[in-house]
Amino acid sequence: MRRRCFIAAVLATTLGPCLPVAASPTSATAEEISTLLTGNTIVGTWSGTRYRQYFDANGTTAYATEGGRADEGRWRVNQDTNEYESWWRSTGWTPYLLVRTDDGGYAWVNGDRLESFEVLKGKQLDW
Repeated sequence: MRRRCFIAAVLATTLGPCLPVAASPTSATAEEISTLLTGNTIVGTWSGTRYRQYFDANGTTAYATEGGRADEGRWRVNQDTNEYESWWRSTGWTPYLLVRTDDGGYAWVNGDRLESFEVLKGKQLDW
């Protein structure tokens, strides 16, 4: 958890001078993350690759890159840390910080960048 807080602080410090004064991403709460993702699909770009990800209420998730086939994993929200966590065969459980952006959107913290995404209602994995 300390590492995630440190990364968020570094991100805010690094991005701060580049953004308007009012811009400051804020961490989403566990409740907000659950409400936002449960039963919905997000569409975005992660490290330059377009993807769609669906979050089933039963804790399963499906992730598909543009032109690729879906991979299934698990997801949950950690109430203590307010972080989204995903499980994939290749990585096990991994926490991610989800933030609200100043334009009213949402983004994942990916190292020193924000990876914005759009929320679509329901399961929409087809490109």
